[in-house]
Amino acid sequence: MAKTLLTLEEFLALEDQKPALEYMCGEALPKPMPDRPHSRLQVFLVTALVHFLATTPLGEAFTELRCIFGPPGRRRVFVPDVCFVETGRITESSRFQNSAPDLAVEILSPEQNMARLIDKFQFYLLHGVRMVWVVDPVQRTVASLEPGHEAFAPTEGDTLSGGSVLPGLEVPVSELFAKLGGAKGTTDLA
Repeated sequence: MAKTLLTLEEFLALEDQKPALEYMCGEALPKPMPDRPHSRLQVFLVTALVHFLATTPLGEAFTELRCIFGPPGRRRVFVPDVCFVETGRITESSRFQNSAPDLAVEILSPEQNMARLIDKFQFYLLHGVRMVWVVDPVQRTVASLEPGHEAFAPTEGDTLSGGSVLPGLEVPVSELFAKLGGAKGTTDLA
């Protein structure tokens, strides 16, 4: 059975739904439904960002913000679990962010398609996202990706840094994963 491909305009005309839809290569793809560990990590990270941003006019943190960006004719729509957008780049006149976020945070779900994830991360880094944090609640790992840099994977004794995107932001990795309880490879809260 052939897939029905949508234009970006047709995709944007669809009604909002839960879980949110993302748009890649003409397809409307549902994000995996978050579970409790995912939600706890999302709340922890957005709270850390909001508290940090309360002390500086750098920009705003969002959860589940629809971001539309990419080259003409190849624009995509992604809904990062958490994102940060600099003050001068926030699209106030729209329900959506009409450019790439400066930071995109993706919290992995076990049922996610790995090929699509890799494609998403590459698209992020090639088309304006300045930093991507990839959080795996099952393996209790986090990676920080930036265009033109090697990936950084801080461990439990390290901190996740905001780098040049959010200078001064430090998130202790041990605090991030303390929200999950249990041991690595398990999530007591599921």
